[in-house]
Amino acid sequence: MSKLMHTLRLKPYWIALVILVILTLWVASGMLFAEPDSDAQARKDAKHREAGLVSVRVERVNAQPITREISLYGRTEPNRSVTLRSEVSGLVEKIYVTEGQSVKQGEPLIDIETSDLVNRLTSAKSTLAQRKIELEGAKSLGQKGYQSKSNLAQAQANLELALSQVSTLELALSKSTLSAPFDGIVNERNVELGDLLKDGDKVAMLVDLNPLIIAADVTETDVQALTLGQEATGRMISGQTLYGKIRYVSSVSDMGTNTFKVEVAVANPNNRYLAGMSTELSVPLKTTMAVRITPSVMALDEAGNIGVKTVVDEHVKFIPIDIVKSDSQGVWLAGMGEITDVITLGHGFVRDGDKVNVVYVDNNSPNPQPKDNVQSKTEQSQ
Repeated sequence: MSKLMHTLRLKPYWIALVILVILTLWVASGMLFAEPDSDAQARKDAKHREAGLVSVRVERVNAQPITREISLYGRTEPNRSVTLRSEVSGLVEKIYVTEGQSVKQGEPLIDIETSDLVNRLTSAKSTLAQRKIELEGAKSLGQKGYQSKSNLAQAQANLELALSQVSTLELALSKSTLSAPFDGIVNERNVELGDLLKDGDKVAMLVDLNPLIIAADVTETDVQALTLGQEATGRMISGQTLYGKIRYVSSVSDMGTNTFKVEVAVANPNNRYLAGMSTELSVPLKTTMAVRITPSVMALDEAGNIGVKTVVDEHVKFIPIDIVKSDSQGVWLAGMGEITDVITLGHGFVRDGDKVNVVYVDNNSPNPQPKDNVQSKTEQSQ
């Protein structure tokens, strides 16, 4: 043994050679040992690729009758409004109303001082009486041949002028009291007691809130679906819900937006609802069968179209979305049949036409499986 050690010390390359041989034998033995397992794994992977399918989680949903709606954003407006102006000149002598007060048709709003009109009317009536006497005299002289026809015509013209002056002053006197032209609310009052008004000065603004109008703009696509008398629902920003019918649809679009104005009349007998409130308007159309899904299951196809991936006979089928309505719980889609198997997990890893391993997760579907097991299968397939 000592001789062997002495020889190795004298010839160290033998040590390296021995170590190399040992390492070679060790590596070779490891490869030979691992080869059966490696081949088995390769065969297993190949078999999985040939026969294994991507597992997708599917939920079976049933369609329900849902009313398709047009949703518009608008605002409430008065049924009509008018700015009342003075038709005569004079001082404001009396005020009967305040801002915000409800008035009935014909109810007085203000009185304008009329003493000047009364004096002028008295004078005009006296002149009228004189013109009548002058005409009678001209007629009498004309019958006797002492009055020319021109003088008779002049007397007749003077009488007509006097009659016109009396009529004008009587009309002005009647308009010295400004009255409400319809039932409404005094939204603005622009005069105070003692103000001097001229002909045409603004006095007050009167608005009619019954019915209340919801005005909105509808697109070119949706305007054809609207008809007069069609029922509609409005939800105000305050949370109040209004019910009414379409009373007007514009026949000409707005030049700037290519939208059409639509008006919905809402009964408002006690003026409970106010004008100028933001309102979401919904107009129901026809009822169709639709299914409700969450937006998270929507996907894109190869062309970039948004839709939902479903399963038909174990194959993926892409259905473009047709939104009927949306709410806080999801989106209602039409065109998906009465019963639809919607892919809820794994839709991002399959394409239209792919064959998949379907794993149902809802209790109403065949062969339901626990969610944890489905999750592990889906992740393993992915």
